Amino acid sequence: MHICFGKNCTPAGSQAVFAAFERELAANGLSSEVELIATSCRARCEVGPSVNVYPGPVMYGNIHEAEVTAIVRKHLVLGGSPVLELVVTEDDLAAARKIRRLAPG
Repeated sequence: MHICFGKNCTPAGSQAVFAAFERELAANGLSSEVELIATSCRARCEVGPSVNVYPGPVMYGNIHEAEVTAIVRKHLVLGGSPVLELVVTEDDLAAARKIRRLAPG
């Protein structure tokens, strides 16, 4: 599992998300089975903090501590089903980038 610690994701909460994954993985007995990696920028600043779950990868975006439990329990514990409402597709990413370009500022 990769968690982005890039220059935009980190201030958006990557450290808290990483710590929440550590706690939730331990609580579910998965610490030795799931490798948790803090990565450099994943070029998904528009949807950060972003998390990739492997195999897949399944890309999650705008993840905060509150979503971590659902990802671990549904995606990793209960048979590997992605939490669809948190998944970011390439189309979602393209739309977020378009909105960012159009935003004033």
